[in-house]
Order: sequence, then structure tokens, then C-alpha cells
Amino acid sequence: MTVKEFYDATGGGYDEMFSKFHSDVMITKFLNIFKRDRNYDALAEKLEGGDTEGAFAAAHTLKGVVLNLNLLGLKDPVCNVVEALRAGNLNAARSLFPAVKEAYKVTCNALSVLLP
Repeated sequence: MTVKEFYDATGGGYDEMFSKFHSDVMITKFLNIFKRDRNYDALAEKLEGGDTEGAFAAAHTLKGVVLNLNLLGLKDPVCNVVEALRAGNLNAARSLFPAVKEAYKVTCNALSVLLP
């Protein structure tokens, strides 16, 4: 799988990333960092544990990573959870989390092909 194919499989965003980094090698370097990032796990844990503030911190950081890497398939689901948590609505965030989970799964599956 090429980097462009990875972005196509996960919702797009390759052209903007390439215009930022001018190199698939550099994009891959940052995608490797995403692969090791634990904010998704922290978000899931904090939502399950009822920690609204902790969930917000994890979701907000995940949002920044997603936006910086132009992972468009994750963008809206993560942003929706962030906004629910910003409003203090843990139940809404929990109900929105399955969309994050699905988009994250798609992204990680594609990453496992791109970066075995």
C-alpha cells in the first residue's frame, strides 16, 4: 500500500499532507508516531470510567493529532466527541464514541498494511 492509497482508504487528505511535507517518507514518519499514540486508548478508558475531564483531555489531544495528520475519516467523529465533552455531556460522548471506534479501526487496519 502506498501512502496515497492509505489516505484514500481512510477518508482522504493525502494531497494536503504531501503539500505540507513534500515527501511520503516524512508522512510515513509521522504516521508511525500516530501508530504509537495512546490517546485513543485513554479516551476509551476515561469514557468507560466516567471521567469527563480525562476523556476531554484525551479526545482533544487525539483531535489535534488527527487534524495535524489530516486523517479525515477520524476528523468528524473525534470532533463530535470533543464537543460533547466540552459541554460536559459524558452520555452524548459515549453515544458518539462508536463512530470514533469504527474510524479508528479502519485507520489502524490501513496503517498495519502501510507500516507492517
